[in-house]
Amino acid sequence: MSRLLEFILGSILITVFIVAFIFFSAVHYILRAGDAADCTWYASARTWIDANADGLVDPDESPLGDVKIHVDDPRNQPAAVSWPAITDQKGDVQLNVSIPGCADTVFEIYVDIPEGYRITTRPRLAVQSDIWESARGQVYYFGFVPDR
Repeated sequence: MSRLLEFILGSILITVFIVAFIFFSAVHYILRAGDAADCTWYASARTWIDANADGLVDPDESPLGDVKIHVDDPRNQPAAVSWPAITDQKGDVQLNVSIPGCADTVFEIYVDIPEGYRITTRPRLAVQSDIWESARGQVYYFGFVPDR
């Protein structure tokens, strides 16, 4: 009889703990749902040697690596890019910017013009932080020609 009583009390105790865990997990989830979450804006930038200076990437034009890309929030402060945004040998760099509270933000993307070059595209680009648009992988282009 005492084993049966131990089994029943143990089962009741385990059930109470499980129900309490589920209840407090649900309460925690509901309270956290009201918090403003952070979003991440994704894009990429590409730099290249614009041989004909037309501002368009042509198939025979070479990429330009080691170009520093900046992303700023001109209304507030410089945005926090997740790593130094420097283009690779293919002229590409990925941009991942955290947006506190998923607020509407307008970014400015611009480059440090490499020594010995001049830019053939717009040097600064204003970008609305559309989270859904960034999921499609927007690419921002910066072309350069050798400075003569």
